[in-house]
Amino acid sequence: MKKHPKAVVIGLDAATWTLIHPWVAEGGMPNLAKLMKVGVSGKLESILPPITPPAWTSFMTGKNPGKHGIFNFVETEQGAYAMNYINGASRRSPSVWKLLNDAGYSVGTMNIPFTYPPEKLDGFQISGLDTPSETSPFVHPPELKQELVDHMVTIRHDIRYLGFMSTDERRDQVLAEMEKIDQQWTDAALYLLENHPQDVMMFVFMSIDTVQHYFWQYMDRNHFLHEATAAPRFQNAVRQVYERLDTATGRILEKLPADTTVFVVSDHGGGPVSDRTIYLNRYLAQLGLLHYKEDKTSAAGRFGRKILRDAYALLRSSLPPRQKGFLAELFPALRRKAELAYTSFASIDWSRTKAYCSEVLAAPPSIWINLKGLKPSGIVEPSEYASLIDVIIEKLRELKDPRTGQRVIARIYRREDIFHGPFASEGADLILDWWSEDSQLGTEPSFPEDTYKPPLVIREHRPSGNSEWGGTHRLHGILVASGPVIRQDTEIDNARLIDLAPTLLHLFGVAVPEDMDGRVLVEAFQPDFLAAHPVKAGAASGTSANDRSSGYTDEESAKVEERLQALGYLE
Repeated sequence: MKKHPKAVVIGLDAATWTLIHPWVAEGGMPNLAKLMKVGVSGKLESILPPITPPAWTSFMTGKNPGKHGIFNFVETEQGAYAMNYINGASRRSPSVWKLLNDAGYSVGTMNIPFTYPPEKLDGFQISGLDTPSETSPFVHPPELKQELVDHMVTIRHDIRYLGFMSTDERRDQVLAEMEKIDQQWTDAALYLLENHPQDVMMFVFMSIDTVQHYFWQYMDRNHFLHEATAAPRFQNAVRQVYERLDTATGRILEKLPADTTVFVVSDHGGGPVSDRTIYLNRYLAQLGLLHYKEDKTSAAGRFGRKILRDAYALLRSSLPPRQKGFLAELFPALRRKAELAYTSFASIDWSRTKAYCSEVLAAPPSIWINLKGLKPSGIVEPSEYASLIDVIIEKLRELKDPRTGQRVIARIYRREDIFHGPFASEGADLILDWWSEDSQLGTEPSFPEDTYKPPLVIREHRPSGNSEWGGTHRLHGILVASGPVIRQDTEIDNARLIDLAPTLLHLFGVAVPEDMDGRVLVEAFQPDFLAAHPVKAGAASGTSANDRSSGYTDEESAKVEERLQALGYLE
């Protein structure tokens, strides 16, 4: 008898009810609407901060970043200030896929971010966003990659034109490529369901996140970047992606027997970017907490540095990712020098700096303390740490929107407020809320020569001529579930992303490890199922104390960097 999946998870990265609910009310997204009617649905709270690497990793571990060790797209190099790109190998807690394998269930996953290199699962794994390139070993078992190529097309992760969308024609190219990649992943999912069915399967689509980042402003008339002349051409770009993935969801559902439990989830939500920009290192310098090295370069040297910085910015905005990747591979030392010049990170005088922000990241704006004994040139005594944190929080609260007089940063989290576990100390010391409705802000790199300028800038309200984010992340994503043991037509509250792993385990009768932070979403199940299957607590799944090395070569790091820059995650 042919095997059929008992549970299928469909990941729609960044999908938000803010858009889905009104579209469903208008008769759109019929497949998701049907699932909501025959199952449960509700907001799905992401982790803090709500960004892709820790979010999807928390989804697959049921734990907060302090227990799995992934906090961002990069991690601080041990014994240094440099940042290295991370991937799935940086995760130090077992995935729910491995736990299900250990319990005797086969698993197949496709395109989940931060699963590279793929796990050697009983089943298959095709890694996602952190895959360096199409030539990387991103499929397990390896022979499945050639099989997919033989039966469909070569799998691509990149959209070639993202980094240089300065014209409407190029935006059209991006949308067309996005459609091709969605079709590629849909075809792959359908092929895998037909030819490699597993007990549990998961398929992730990333295009909602991308289209919201770059096209939100065209559908939002109140957006400060709204371009009225281009709106007719692109105002439906976001909705078209949602509708396309709703169709893909329907095609997947058609392949499934009636007794399959289906989950549709997003790792976070989405919303418009703010017109408020903070230059954090500039502000820290004005407060006397960050100092730059004395500039002893000649006028010609300073001019050369400006040329290098301007050239780097121009290349980032004008070259397609593949060309940037080629240059990054060809001139890795020059690339790193240009990067450091652009962000001015290399200009910081660590011997006089108490606090700093790594501004190479577009999000999140987080502050690190240069702690003695922890950082190589740390100057903050442990006894001074708490009082310094208090001072920084107080000063950040003084930043107010001149139009309203309200604080720009509504909430500032200490590390211990949101991270706990053996790796919590690797997170930033302060995390600034940029994702809430009342606390929206963006950040830009600070330069030493601009230290006298205001640390808070209100952006001019006019269309942007560059490839620029119009949308960003919000804390709440979506959850829809249906199946023979799931309640019908029910809305559930207080569901969290970290609850999905324990809920999946419980669905399969597997005990939930006691060190998972998530809980079983008992309110999603029918009462008779819960009565017959009470939640079981199991032994801790534990952590692994690896060396935090992702295993990327310089060339692979360059490729990943170019993808993240094209997507807008790196400054």
